[in-house]
Amino acid sequence: MDNRRAAKTVFAIASLLEQQGGNPYRVRAYRRAALNLLRLPQDAAGFATEQGELALPWLGPRLRRKLGELVTSGQMAFYDQLLDDFPEAFRDLLSVPGIGPKTAERLVSELQIASLADLAAAARGGRLRALRGMGEVRERHLGEAAESLLAATA
Repeated sequence: MDNRRAAKTVFAIASLLEQQGGNPYRVRAYRRAALNLLRLPQDAAGFATEQGELALPWLGPRLRRKLGELVTSGQMAFYDQLLDDFPEAFRDLLSVPGIGPKTAERLVSELQIASLADLAAAARGGRLRALRGMGEVRERHLGEAAESLLAATA
């Protein structure tokens, strides 16, 4: 897994932890780790040890293990477990490019969107613009992304 994709996953973990009301210091540690992954001059997998940890001085022991797992295998069990704590509608919305945990939460709670089909229909009907900060262009992009995901699963 390249640094950019790994950092995106780590940022998502930080947002999910924040959404759950997690420890702010832990959230900050994940965000800093993601930023530092983006700043690395080479692929993070090159820093992996035989034990599967990342040998980077700015990581704590647990993050070394978790990020090592992520960059070497492409998955992190902790991220999967964290996602399992959220409703299925929330997880489906997170699969749409451009939707993070905060936007997914707002779509579910404020517009009662429970699936990709609901998101596509809401975008076609212009309902997404009711959310603060959501304009016509972003609404169109999210609708198109949801429709393409629906077409790929059909």
